[in-house]
Amino acid sequence: MTAQYMPKTLAKTLTYLLTVAPGEHGLFWSPDGTMPWKELYWTLQEDESLRYVREMHLKEIAYLGIELPVMVDGSLLRLKEGILVPVYPPVQEPPERLYHACRRKQYLTASRNGFVPAGRPFIPLSSDKGLALRLGSRRDPEPLLVEIFAARAASEGIAFLQAGPTLFLAEALPVQYLLFPPVREDFLAKAAARSKVRSEARSERVQSSPTPGSFFMDVGHFQESAPGGGLQGKDGKKGRRGAEWKRAARKERNKRNV
Repeated sequence: MTAQYMPKTLAKTLTYLLTVAPGEHGLFWSPDGTMPWKELYWTLQEDESLRYVREMHLKEIAYLGIELPVMVDGSLLRLKEGILVPVYPPVQEPPERLYHACRRKQYLTASRNGFVPAGRPFIPLSSDKGLALRLGSRRDPEPLLVEIFAARAASEGIAFLQAGPTLFLAEALPVQYLLFPPVREDFLAKAAARSKVRSEARSERVQSSPTPGSFFMDVGHFQESAPGGGLQGKDGKKGRRGAEWKRAARKERNKRNV
């Protein structure tokens, strides 16, 4: 059953999610006041009553003049002018352990080189295993839960910021502070193979889709203007229209010569 769309109610829900308690849902703002739209979209997919929400709904709310603290800017959400960008305070003594759920195809690289941000300035971590797994499952249905020795890392100079009751941020996490779960090689190989198949399928869909406004050429396009004038029938013979046009032209020339 499709949820009933009420712009004012949706605006209040989004305001709460994005500016009142984003950290409770694993959301955080970059220092420039932006957040990828897809991160909000993934969060909304966790609530059956909000799965219908798309970018167009936010644009429609703005068009209707309903107050909303964010605007859609391409693939980003951007805090409007006058809305303060959250400042996440540094944590001198983080919890002993924090958690981060990584994608399976990221496992090998991360287990050798540690974690670095991808597309965002920070890596989201949580002291709550449940929230960490929620964040990971937004990108991979079977993420791998990695433990971070946060207290030891902080004592050795790694900075942590607090972005919510159980949400923390880090700029990078060297591998010596990470504890990865044991994973069978065949499991990783299957995950990598599935990822490759999905990537190839997406590439094929993009290549096979015609450019908007274009069309595929067919032999019929050229047959219509074949030398000798007139339209070509299905059997390749000239239609009556072409022969009649020629006879009329000859009659006109004969009249002029008389």
